[in-house]
Amino acid sequence: MAFTPNKKNQLLGTAIALMFGVGFLQSQIDPLRNQPALEPASAKIAAFGGAGGTAALPFTYTLGALTGFRQVIAGLLWVRTDSFFHSGNYDAVLPMIRMITWLDPNWTDVYATGAWHLMYNFTDTDQRSDRRYLGPGMALLNEGIANNAGNYEMYKEKGWNAFDKIKDYELASEALKSGISNDKEYDVTQVGHLYAHSLERAGRIDESIAQWGAVIAEHKKRIADPKATPDSKGRNESSLRSATTNWEHLQIRKQVRAANTQPPINIEFTSKITRVEPKILKIEGTWRCWGTAGKSYDMGTLESPGKGVLLSGPTDGARVDVRLQDEGYKPQTPQAFSFDIDQSVTLMQEQISTRDGRLAETGGLFVAAGKFATSSDGNLQSVNVYSFPDADVKTYGLGTLALSRGLTKLSPMGKRQAVVAAYPPPRTMKMSFYSDAETATKFAQLSKDTAKLAELDKKNFRVSPVTVEKPGSYSRKIDMSKDPKMYSFGKDKYELILSLNPRIFPDNIQDRFGYSGEGIAESSKYFVVDKSKNNLRMIRRVITLSAEDITGKGEKVLVEK
Repeated sequence: MAFTPNKKNQLLGTAIALMFGVGFLQSQIDPLRNQPALEPASAKIAAFGGAGGTAALPFTYTLGALTGFRQVIAGLLWVRTDSFFHSGNYDAVLPMIRMITWLDPNWTDVYATGAWHLMYNFTDTDQRSDRRYLGPGMALLNEGIANNAGNYEMYKEKGWNAFDKIKDYELASEALKSGISNDKEYDVTQVGHLYAHSLERAGRIDESIAQWGAVIAEHKKRIADPKATPDSKGRNESSLRSATTNWEHLQIRKQVRAANTQPPINIEFTSKITRVEPKILKIEGTWRCWGTAGKSYDMGTLESPGKGVLLSGPTDGARVDVRLQDEGYKPQTPQAFSFDIDQSVTLMQEQISTRDGRLAETGGLFVAAGKFATSSDGNLQSVNVYSFPDADVKTYGLGTLALSRGLTKLSPMGKRQAVVAAYPPPRTMKMSFYSDAETATKFAQLSKDTAKLAELDKKNFRVSPVTVEKPGSYSRKIDMSKDPKMYSFGKDKYELILSLNPRIFPDNIQDRFGYSGEGIAESSKYFVVDKSKNNLRMIRRVITLSAEDITGKGEKVLVEK
């Protein structure tokens, strides 16, 4: 069907009039949304480009954005963004996220994905995050909260990133608390549980216990709701069991740790810093990393708490935090979101696990492990039987006295170790070692069991003539030479910060050192109390390095103390 020129002009005029009409109606509808959004002053910012290098939309998208179809255009852009992400074109993702949040400020998943992308996906060659993007990531989440103040999702995302990535537990607690108070339909498991964990990590134990109580009550309320779906009830019942266990265990640990953390341990923290090559540092050292020995922990019940740590000793698993930054650097979250960062800043953060702490006591057992020492099995760990390589056996003077020839030299603890090695407790036993009476009976049996003694001798179980402790060690080579955009080293001075934070220790190690470092002796070198973190007792060493120290040529020991 052919249109006359006059008819075409009429249709074109009608289309233009409708476009303006849609635009006018959209401007009237936007303020009536359930979650009013702080949008840009004009859709032109999203359509034609804005600050921070944001590119303009193609004409087709621009027309849609200006004629009231912003959410449709945002959806199309999101599909395109997803393709960029999966193809590894990360640089194209951020401008797209910026435009999408301008077009549809109530699309919370985009804010969450954008923040995650900023804080986790920009990495160096060795997959260390570019922590310069943490501030912009949090600024994007703050914008999402401002645009969706009544939606718990944004508070949850801010709380999780503060908890997991930044490890600022006060900030996490504040965000999650706001999520609960601003959205009564919040997810109890995702928000309520994480809030309780954040309070514990912040050292606010009584408040954490109270929050677990509130979580339990809320789960029960939602389970009893006649409108609840079977799926909702099932999820709340599962989470209720978890919350109840956490609530009980936290109260028990609060009681028993007062005794378990005493007497405090002198950490004896040492460190050695070596420049291996330009911009490559080797960080290594030792410290006394102690915790519950294997499974020797008596939890008990809330009505009848156990004793907690029954035996402690050197333990693997706690991490040394390592941070290299420009001298005087202070992390900040910008007031307004921008993915532009100061490229001149050098900031590197790493964690190094502590391993291979060992103990042998006079009259106790150890294993002469040959050239290489491996971890003992679970039962032996629970009674502090450690393996020592031949080099350490010689260094520490542990001797060659086989178990069969040293029965009379065994201490009470040595006898317990011997019977556990000879007759491993069945898994059905509550504890992985025997009572005093059972130990006496089984030791009498072992003394006559020549075949079993020969078997243990063959496995190199020996009796120690001395008490020695080999502290746990940490070591890692950190290569910053391959990523000049992340590590420009344009300043004159830098701070290398090594720290031990008991708040993030595994439970079995925290059982010995306490929630806030109560088990760390004040006589420990580099001991500090961080009052800004609710009187956190920790180890913190700050080493000043020059640019030449880091970028100079040739191997050089920078610190050895």
